[in-house]
Amino acid sequence: MWPERLPEASKNADILFTELVDAVRYSQNWQRTVNEQNEAKARAAKQLEELEELPARISAAFGGLHLAPEDSESLSRKINEFAALAIQQTRDRAQANLKEALELSTSESRSEESKAKKSLESFLAATPLPVIDEEVSLELTDSSYTAIAQYRCAGEIEYEFLLNTAGSPLFRGELMFSGLQKGVRLPVRLGKTWLRKELVPDFEKLDDYALSSGRASKNHLTASFVNDQTNAVVGLVFSRSGNESFVTIEYSDDKGKVDVTGEAALNKHLDLSSMKRASGQLADAVVALKKEKLQLGKLESGGKDVLATLDCLGFMQRAVTVMALSKESMNAIKNVDPKMAMERLELLGPSGSRMMEALGLVAKGTKRV
Repeated sequence: MWPERLPEASKNADILFTELVDAVRYSQNWQRTVNEQNEAKARAAKQLEELEELPARISAAFGGLHLAPEDSESLSRKINEFAALAIQQTRDRAQANLKEALELSTSESRSEESKAKKSLESFLAATPLPVIDEEVSLELTDSSYTAIAQYRCAGEIEYEFLLNTAGSPLFRGELMFSGLQKGVRLPVRLGKTWLRKELVPDFEKLDDYALSSGRASKNHLTASFVNDQTNAVVGLVFSRSGNESFVTIEYSDDKGKVDVTGEAALNKHLDLSSMKRASGQLADAVVALKKEKLQLGKLESGGKDVLATLDCLGFMQRAVTVMALSKESMNAIKNVDPKMAMERLELLGPSGSRMMEALGLVAKGTKRV
């Protein structure tokens, strides 16, 4: 689990040369093992193909012998019986050798893949790239919440982290509305009574409504609360700017949908201050979940699924391009130990040299202009 770290440019510059370079190295090792597996399979397939053809080649060799037919037939049968046994033994050894080689290589491949993804997680957990938009989504399933933080960055980079809800006082179990504000009643419809001629509101108590889903950013929230007994739903849309805040409330049940805040006859009976406080508290709590990241669940770079392809080099090249456009990032990179940075990038070969140039670093044997 990674705690949320401050997006300090100096830390981001350091992990570029440590965690992200490691991710590229591990992914290159992974690709090497995959290539070795493919080569081993191709060699074994060629060997088995040749063994399949061998009996026919042996039989063909008897066509030019000047022997009596019965002697030629007897000799051919004996040699083919011996050859069949030898060929089967050779085939079995080839298949056993392939299986052993693939098992060893697959084990190494999985290890390198895991290390590459963990290094990507460590890099992205620090929020190292300029973020254009971020949002935390929350979904209730079987009395527990799944939370995901979604980030959209410059350079067509998008990624998601699974978050730890067990560490949250509000989301470690099913959250009822009473956990935010107790005793809140929502006016949902107007009706007549025997004692009064004018229409009066019917109120719905929200204490027993459970949060079923939500999406929140720093100043925005959408959320749905459901009453399991009646299947009635209360939807909230909340936003704030400075000292001002706004909330829109919608109620729906088997009788239909009601815009509570949009109907003057209802919203005058609405406890607006309590609804705003509850919405603001919920928004803060949902956003706070991104402080504890569990696992990197998605990483796309230029539309490519990096976790599926493990193209860590392509991702790093794009990340370097994005950071090179940030004055803050470039100033931080200038403060990084240049010897360490260049030594780390040199591990990546020619690609590392090109990234040195993009970041204003100087490779060995060259001078700054």
